[in-house]
Amino acid sequence: MGVEVRDPRWLAAVPGAELVVGLEDVGECAAAGHRVTALLDLVPRTVASIGGLAADAVAEGARKVRVRPRGVDRVDLVYAAVELNRVAEEDAVEVQFDVTSAALLRADPSAFVRADPLVVKRDGTVVPICPGLERYALGALGSFDDLVAAWDPGPVLELCRVALDRALADTGPLVSWYEHLTRTAAGPRASC
Repeated sequence: MGVEVRDPRWLAAVPGAELVVGLEDVGECAAAGHRVTALLDLVPRTVASIGGLAADAVAEGARKVRVRPRGVDRVDLVYAAVELNRVAEEDAVEVQFDVTSAALLRADPSAFVRADPLVVKRDGTVVPICPGLERYALGALGSFDDLVAAWDPGPVLELCRVALDRALADTGPLVSWYEHLTRTAAGPRASC
């Protein structure tokens, strides 16, 4: 099971976790010797500059760039995909764009009904898949292994099924999966 931490202090508690931080923290974390994934939000005001932001993250020491769409339209998703592909090729860096194709959702829906990765937020709260799913939190980090052992991922898997149905109704070629999850989670729990 993959684990992401959003603050380097949690790396010791979860060996092998991926350190995922915002652009403002990349330089400091990289200078401290950590392998850093830069998390960039793709929102309407950053669409035109997403390629430059990704290149800045690499210049600051990020070894991977991850882009999370929030409230952008289908055209912006396609534009960003092209820009991020350019950055990946020019800077020889891994780029993770948190979108998927509608075709893949249809072809392999079981790949989207899962309760991982686990994310350790800055405050030590452990949530499944991505921030925004706090109502499904495992708890606060003390013993990571104890949290995982006591956790019932069933409600998260049901959330994924409901979000998948909604995402499959989306007619665009690219789908922001995490955005579908967080919007579904923000709704009444009875719908999950």
